[in-house]
Amino acid sequence: MDADIKVRDLRKRYGSTLAVDGLSFTVPPGRVTGFVGPNGAGKSTTMRIVLGLDAPDEGTALVGGRPYRSLRSPLRHVGALLDAAAVHPPRRAADHLLWMAQASGLPRRRVDEVLGMVGLESAAHRPAGGFSLGMRQRLGIAAALLGDPPILMFDEPVNGLDPDGIRWIRELLRSLAAQGRAVLVSSHLMGELEDTADHLVVIGRGRLVTETGVGTLLAAASGGRVALRTSHRSEAMTVLATAGATVTATGRETVTVAGLPTERVIALLTEHGLPFSEVAAHRASLEEAYMELTRGAGEFTAAPVRDAS
Repeated sequence: MDADIKVRDLRKRYGSTLAVDGLSFTVPPGRVTGFVGPNGAGKSTTMRIVLGLDAPDEGTALVGGRPYRSLRSPLRHVGALLDAAAVHPPRRAADHLLWMAQASGLPRRRVDEVLGMVGLESAAHRPAGGFSLGMRQRLGIAAALLGDPPILMFDEPVNGLDPDGIRWIRELLRSLAAQGRAVLVSSHLMGELEDTADHLVVIGRGRLVTETGVGTLLAAASGGRVALRTSHRSEAMTVLATAGATVTATGRETVTVAGLPTERVIALLTEHGLPFSEVAAHRASLEEAYMELTRGAGEFTAAPVRDAS
């Protein structure tokens, strides 16, 4: 079985709402693919269709070249975490996993192995209803890993995790991809995906916005701009704008400059006696690039917050 996810021309409507509109993308093996988009973009619907929980109106969603519902032992092919709360509260963590293992013909020892992988050995015999959100996330990840599948899907996997837990899940996702698995991660935390994902699938209003490498997207968003720090922000902005630059204030003492090379920015500031403590090529964050890509694609959009500086 191939280790990939292929979505082709997917369309799904709920009443008058078109949740997914002709969506196509691929999640290949050997890398972490971030799946992002504003609320209401269609991410959850798409993941549910891939996992056979909802049926598409049109198009196909294949895991390893086959529909999920045709898999005889799904846990051996696809592991998924969509809802960390999807566990019977009185059931002990080990019993929850053992029930899943027995239903899929997996050996009992696998339960202990995955509990160790997610750091829940000491909580194995505690009722899941008493778990914190972070512990439930770890239990859900253990369930996804139970069948040692080549394809993995996670929806907001760092939700509820502390900083050590976030570092752990980041390293886990990278290691799973390095083993040749296809890893799809839906998340609203762009900072985490910037440090974790190799590739991005960005959707808005049920349609594909872009499918690109993280490095490629960041380079394009950076756009040859210059980052400047100066205690004379207003004067510097006036001088640079007069010289033809597009200047944007990003903080009380920081601006980004587009349209002028770094050397010219330095020369103009020096010429006008304006002090500066930093001038460097601007590197856009993934959040910045994402916000630019999805501008206007959200279901709900708030008015911008005014800069009080």
